[in-house]
Amino acid sequence: MCAIFGIIGTYEEEKAIEAFDTLAHRGIDAKYTSVNAHCFLGVHRLAITDVTKTLTPIYNHDGLQILFNGEIYNYEVLAVELQLHKASEIDVLYAAYRVWGDDFVKHLRGMFAIAIIEEAQVKLFRDPFGKKPIYYTLDEQRFIFASEMKAIHSLVPFTFDRQIVTQYLSFQTPLPPHTFHRYIHQVDAGEMVTFSVDERRVKRKRYYTPFSEGQTISEQKKAEEQLENVLLESVAMRLPKEVKFACLLSGGVDSSLICAMASLIQKVHTFSIGYEGYEKYDERPYAKTVSEHIKSNHHEVLFSKTDFLQTIEEVIGSLDEPLADPAMLPLYHLMKAVHKEGFKVVLTGDGSDELFMGYRTYKEFYALEQAKELGFKGWLQNYFKSHFSMHKEWEWYKRIFEGSTLFRSTAEIFTDLQQNRLLRMNVKDNRSLAALESYKEEFEQSGRVSPMEWYSFVDLKVMLGNVFLRKLDRMSMAHSIEARSPFLDKEVVATAFSCTPDLRMMKPSKALVKNVARKYLPNEIVDRKKKGFNYPYMEWLQESGELEVIHRIQEKMNLFNESELEMYLEKGKQGMFKQHLFSLYMLCKWLEKVNRSS
Repeated sequence: MCAIFGIIGTYEEEKAIEAFDTLAHRGIDAKYTSVNAHCFLGVHRLAITDVTKTLTPIYNHDGLQILFNGEIYNYEVLAVELQLHKASEIDVLYAAYRVWGDDFVKHLRGMFAIAIIEEAQVKLFRDPFGKKPIYYTLDEQRFIFASEMKAIHSLVPFTFDRQIVTQYLSFQTPLPPHTFHRYIHQVDAGEMVTFSVDERRVKRKRYYTPFSEGQTISEQKKAEEQLENVLLESVAMRLPKEVKFACLLSGGVDSSLICAMASLIQKVHTFSIGYEGYEKYDERPYAKTVSEHIKSNHHEVLFSKTDFLQTIEEVIGSLDEPLADPAMLPLYHLMKAVHKEGFKVVLTGDGSDELFMGYRTYKEFYALEQAKELGFKGWLQNYFKSHFSMHKEWEWYKRIFEGSTLFRSTAEIFTDLQQNRLLRMNVKDNRSLAALESYKEEFEQSGRVSPMEWYSFVDLKVMLGNVFLRKLDRMSMAHSIEARSPFLDKEVVATAFSCTPDLRMMKPSKALVKNVARKYLPNEIVDRKKKGFNYPYMEWLQESGELEVIHRIQEKMNLFNESELEMYLEKGKQGMFKQHLFSLYMLCKWLEKVNRSS
């Protein structure tokens, strides 16, 4: 079940149906509505579980209505605990809510967006890591919620929030509860949002944190054993029993390990993508090595410049907001190929790098943290202020000397000072840090103090929850495919955060995962140097003249300081500031689409 939609209050049925149908790509197998004078509810279903049954995914019983999007992997276990016989996922959700109240979500292992309507209240729940999206808006006549913003956009006039440009340039995407639409909000990962009809108020409450009060694992062997066990269980839980599934295989250790563990249960299909003529970006040889090792049915997909340019137009149509991750374009193309082959579910390796400290930048930042202990930093602080550099390292040292939070997620692209120089608005120092305030507060309340744990935690929230999982959901659901990420199971995450920081930062990088992987993969795959996902996106944008959209939007909206904008465009021709330019390109490409349609 992959799209939910609701209006509580005044509505026109014809317009409500049109809004609901904008979500049809998320669930192509059936659609259901429940309508009365003051409530329009709808669900589009993608049949993964109980495929042959005609289910009613809008549960309506005893004055309670439930809409559900996602998968609950432990619903059969919960059914036994709740003494239910032949129960569906939504039967289990109803019973769990009746027994445990709002805490029922704490018992779920899966990915979900759930709406519960009861006694003049609407409650929205989003899964702990943000795999399934849910948005809402409130005005004087109605409360609207939907799995994607496009359904709300069709009912509410678009109001561009210019201030959110700074969040986007900082983190590649707006952070919850904000969106680019001033009056549309997103539920955060692990959050419950409650709307009271009588009070006309919205309340937000966090129900999940990865910081458990349980065991601390300090022994390497124990950590590896526990990680292996929970990961095997997580993979097994995510293999569908009734529909075809595939595994995305890059040839890196994470996706390879997931594929290998899945292949222990049954023969798997694997998909990888490559770039003909751009061998330095191409990881297909590694994927093929893994495929041969696990004896999978392997599929290779090519992504050309022509595919790239066509995909941009299709992706812009699929996105409700700009997203500054260039990896979404080949991912969209790959998902299209997976769909053509008849698969409804894919497994991915997302989450391992953030949980087990796989990025080189973590070590760089940790080394820089030591500079905080320097005495007599005044001269250095003044020197840095008077010798500005566009390089990100300048900003890092500035934060160190000022005693500010150094690491603000791997997602960070533009620093505050870079934005202040580029945008025609005053962007103060530490504006990006202010956007992370709720995450900083949660981390501090946990009692954790290690910088390494902060890196992992904030990336779980920002890089994963708001960039990678948003990308994965939109690119897969655009082709009616459900993407599942075994590393992002509650028990796997709990294991990671139970390990002491020194275990998670052992050499070589991501040692715990690699030591588990040695049982399942060739050493040449486990030990090969990590290669960040990349392809010649900037070369293709420049060759095709696509970057001209930046000038067109600048002429119309005057967002940027001309001299600074031209500096980025010129440096881009020299191969510099690729991510900066891509984020500007996607912003302007999206704004042009919005301006055309409004």
